[in-house]
Amino acid sequence: MPKRIHIMSFVGLTIVAWLVALWAQGIPVLTTDFLKPFSIVVGVIGAVATIFNKWAWSWAVFRGWYINRPDIRGTWKVILHSNWTDPKTSKGVPPICAYMAVKQSLTTLSLRLMTPESHSRLIAHSIDIENDEIFRLAAVYRNEPKLSLQGDRSEIHHGSMVLEIYGTPPISMEGNYWTDRATRGTMKLIEQKNEVFDTFEDANSAFTTISS
Repeated sequence: MPKRIHIMSFVGLTIVAWLVALWAQGIPVLTTDFLKPFSIVVGVIGAVATIFNKWAWSWAVFRGWYINRPDIRGTWKVILHSNWTDPKTSKGVPPICAYMAVKQSLTTLSLRLMTPESHSRLIAHSIDIENDEIFRLAAVYRNEPKLSLQGDRSEIHHGSMVLEIYGTPPISMEGNYWTDRATRGTMKLIEQKNEVFDTFEDANSAFTTISS
């Protein structure tokens, strides 16, 4: 999101270029009264930029021709399939139900993946559209298990994931993930709710209520 100083710089540069163009064409340059509305113009542009960055970018009227960014805000139900093996039993784990809370603007993205035992936060990301016109989200994240599990069978670690985003507006996401613990697996986001939840328990309660 551009700061006020950036907006002022852009507006000021536009004014200077306009005046120079007038002077070069022999047109009388306006007096200093021309600059009096400067702060008002900056304020209006700043307000419009803020509104567009937070909300208007996702409106259907701008989709495709003006803004090409998928709106994935809300909380998604996630099914995880991991190749992790429990060292105590030497057995794998069944599919894990998780939830991903997404906060998003035109210029920012925040992801929080919540499982019964841990949560992950986004470190870096990119959203690109491929030749097949499918958006792909690539992300690096940090996973923090519950304190009671650290030092036992789960430690803080980092990972990455790549998800394909299906539908306009998005109705599902699917892809793979890898971690620095040499584990990997698949992720499928299959349901979505507009509200953003902060904990696994709150999200699970909401989705369970909806399903029942």
